[in-house]
Amino acid sequence: MKSKLIAIVLIVLILLAETCYTFAATKTELNNQSSELDNKIAEKKEEIAEVESHLSAAMQEVQSLVVQIASYEQAISDLSEKITTVSAEIEQAENDIAQKEKETEEKQNLLNKRLIAIYESGNTSYLDMLLTSSDLSDFLSKYYLISEIAEYDTNLIISLKDAKAQLEIAKAELESSKQSLELAKSEQVEKKEALQKIKAEKDSKVASLNSEEKALESELEEFEADKKAIQAELALIAKREAEEAARRAAAGGASVSSNPSAAGYIFPVAGLSKGNIRTLKYPSYPGHTGIDVNINVVGRSVVAVKSGTVVISTAMRRADGSYKSYGEYVVINHHDGTMTLYAHMLSGSRAVSVGDEVSQGQVLGTVGSTGNSTGPHLHFEVRVNSSPVNPIPYLP
Repeated sequence: MKSKLIAIVLIVLILLAETCYTFAATKTELNNQSSELDNKIAEKKEEIAEVESHLSAAMQEVQSLVVQIASYEQAISDLSEKITTVSAEIEQAENDIAQKEKETEEKQNLLNKRLIAIYESGNTSYLDMLLTSSDLSDFLSKYYLISEIAEYDTNLIISLKDAKAQLEIAKAELESSKQSLELAKSEQVEKKEALQKIKAEKDSKVASLNSEEKALESELEEFEADKKAIQAELALIAKREAEEAARRAAAGGASVSSNPSAAGYIFPVAGLSKGNIRTLKYPSYPGHTGIDVNINVVGRSVVAVKSGTVVISTAMRRADGSYKSYGEYVVINHHDGTMTLYAHMLSGSRAVSVGDEVSQGQVLGTVGSTGNSTGPHLHFEVRVNSSPVNPIPYLP
């Protein structure tokens, strides 16, 4: 009986050992498969990069021209906004100058009347007035009155002098604004002419592309148009925040800081670092407004680099429902003059909505490949006063 019990125990131990070994082998195998999958993804991205590097010369030129066209269109739009702003400033300045001229004329007329009154009084002096005082009380009254008149005349002369000086400054600033306006208008005309030439050149190049490259060119134009719309939206958000900060400051209340700061950022993909960015050059190619975190990213969480408010959280889709441009993306306003953008996230993974207050490290979604993307990666941008800048200096 004892020998049978020992045999049973040995059999159980052998079975447990085999089970543990099988589990360990399975776990190791899964880890190996995961590693192999990551390697295949990396290899696929390298193959895609290799294919892109062999695009026809015409397609490469078209890509460059599309970016140039977007740049010129943005510059023209910025100049239009500047022209509108400066024109409004000129109109306000002209109204202010007209008011200052009216006030200066009134002061000059008043001073002229005072000088005429002094002249018509003949040789009568302030001393004569004092000497004709009937008693001490009358003397003090006349002395006080003379002091008031003298002070009034002095202040009137000083005020007139200051008004004339301010008027000259205002006129000089107005002239400077008018010159700035003319330069902006002239620059805008030049850029519009250059834009037409570039568009004609691009259309000529597009004619020589094959069907696949024409489709790619169409997507590039679509993406640039979407980026322009996003830029306008973020610029409006930044403008509103600046206006709100100015109102708070004018009211004597606390204002939100608008000084761009690179302090305190964490990496936008949980558990990764700059070592997971294949290309640290910025921009890595013309028109690329961010950096791509693209090594060992599958299944990783996208996190807020700093606390702030979600101002955009959406999926960019075409009319047929297919993803385009940034795909699933989020933008956070950090209220320090900077915003951050997280793009191409996994379909359905966005975990925040517009208006949400997020904390540093909070999960925004999962790394994916939605939109204008060739493989799983996070496209990450830092924007200062709504305009994209090199994100690398902001990352730890």
